[in-house]
Order: sequence, then C-alpha cells, then structure tokens
Amino acid sequence: LSLILLPSLARATIKPVSPGPGDVFRSGEPCPISWDTDRSGPTQSWKNATIYLMTGSNLNMSMVTTVVEHLNETNMTSYNWICPDVAPNAAIYFYQFSNNGVPTGSTWTSRFTIASYSGNTTLPENSKQPDGTPIPWGIGHLVT
Repeated sequence: LSLILLPSLARATIKPVSPGPGDVFRSGEPCPISWDTDRSGPTQSWKNATIYLMTGSNLNMSMVTTVVEHLNETNMTSYNWICPDVAPNAAIYFYQFSNNGVPTGSTWTSRFTIASYSGNTTLPENSKQPDGTPIPWGIGHLVT
C-alpha cells in the first residue's frame, strides 16, 4: 500500500499588502484591500474568510464592522468596499483577516486613516501602544 500526498491548491497563507501606513481613504469612497496568497510555507485553507474593520491597541482590538464574509481568498488577491463614516477620522483603523470564523491564524494590515467625507483627519489619541511601542492608536466607531 502506497500513499501519495499532493499539495492542495486551496491552501495558502494570506499576507496583507494594503492598506498600509500613510494610506488615507475618505468616508463614502472606495477602500481597496489587497493581499498576497503565499503557498510556499505552512498553509491553511482560506475558503471561508472574513475581513473585519478593526480599531484599538495591538493587544486589545475592537471590531468596528464586518467588511465581507465567506470569501474564498485562495482565488482572490483584493477586495473593494465603500469606506464607512467613522469617528475619529485618524490613522487608527486596520483590517483583520480571519478564517472559518475563528481568530486562530488571523492576520492584520497596518494602520491606515479613514478621513471624513471632506477629507479632514485628526491625530490618533495615543502616540504609543500600552507597552510603549511607538505605534499610534485609538478607539474608533461607526457614525450613526
């Protein structure tokens, strides 16, 4: 009895590419998200991925809203949606990519800014993470 193991083409590691530091998107306008699909290392199936808009510190993240659910990210490298109206309009937002509804194996983009409809922005409320790392952050929310 011999066993042949073939790599699955539906398995990959998702590596966020954009948005990144310095990127600014206006509320009500397109917010493109992109990632690389790397099949060279340890992998998992990303056939049921969810992208969340997040805020908060590195160790205490909060979900602002769900961007999209049930993506097969092994066959895609980007997704576009319309930026929501948020407050504050600062570089405190990032995306979390999760698979099958579980946080294990999640990955994140860098922080970026969602500006107001007119393009106005403010500075993040915190210049450093709680552990002293110089990554600005704050707590954002949807404007209702």
